[in-house]
Amino acid sequence: MSRNTGTRDAPLSFAAARLAAQFADRRVLITGAGGTIGTALAHALARDTDCRLWLLDHFDHHLLDSLESARKLRAGRGLPPDGVEEALCDIRDRARLDAWMARIRPHVVIHAAALKHVHLGERHPVECVSANLLGVRNALVAAVAHGAAKFVLISTDKAAAPVCVMGASKRLAELYLEGVGRAPDSGALSRVELCAVRFANVFGSQGSVAPRFAAQIAAGGPVEITDPSMERFFMTAEEAVAFTCAAAALPPPPDARAGIYLREAGDPLRIVDLADRMIAESGRAIEKVITGRRAGEKLGEQLSDDDEHRLETPLDGVWRVRPRAARAWLDDGDLAEIERMVQRSDDARLRQHVFDLLDAKLEREARTTA
Repeated sequence: MSRNTGTRDAPLSFAAARLAAQFADRRVLITGAGGTIGTALAHALARDTDCRLWLLDHFDHHLLDSLESARKLRAGRGLPPDGVEEALCDIRDRARLDAWMARIRPHVVIHAAALKHVHLGERHPVECVSANLLGVRNALVAAVAHGAAKFVLISTDKAAAPVCVMGASKRLAELYLEGVGRAPDSGALSRVELCAVRFANVFGSQGSVAPRFAAQIAAGGPVEITDPSMERFFMTAEEAVAFTCAAAALPPPPDARAGIYLREAGDPLRIVDLADRMIAESGRAIEKVITGRRAGEKLGEQLSDDDEHRLETPLDGVWRVRPRAARAWLDDGDLAEIERMVQRSDDARLRQHVFDLLDAKLEREARTTA
């Protein structure tokens, strides 16, 4: 494909003026607003826009921190701090989430709520799938029922060639967006603009290894390394916010129901090198120990895989991915079956079903995941 540089724009030059224009006079809801990404998004919108901002999370402590810091940023601009409000709610509670959506009536939803820890997802597939797939369905359906026009899903690079439940649930959530509104009676769901962004690891985030290393160093060690060859892509919270807002501003793709985007992340960083750097910066003699990889962990991550096309966008360094399989999307029947399995609380059977379903949708040869 030829590269048309004349119409391209750098994704990280998403200036405050453009951010303000995109969200001007909008009611914006951020789910998972107590997390690292949710808080960073809340800060950017409170600092650079006049939108009416709602922050939703089920963890009261982090939600309160995010709320108060966003209000201070807004007040610092001479705007009423009550332009930022909180919603204490779990995205897995469909009825309560619908009640909050009826009250908020958001124009835009940025869905950052998720279970992100790989090894916990492996031990608790029911909870992981319930949050990362059914929670997306709950948020989108409720939001659109009450007037939302745009829905942005925060996904992960672990959705590419997934080997863990967390990554597979995120890939299925992307495929759910691909299927939204395709049924003849979809109504408003067929008109909502859908977007997903795949993140690399975010420095300092709750799911990142850096805070764990920092705590181990503060305690005098040892610093635990799962595998000296393990490497990951990283980005800063500021880069994550700019990428999200830039991708959300792109027009809907002409050949897919949802725009699913990734950002070039440069060279991956070896986890052991990150540990060495943090130990050196501490000025202390800290021992490192090798503990071995945990279930669901890969030595390296990738941003896309062989089951999808990788397409250029008007943004330099940002690509759109589209499934190669002709019918690579989830429908209501797929989600109904997953919901039944979640209700039965059979972790092993649900885990196998998730990977079987993903293989079927992507038209891949079935595999054994146990």
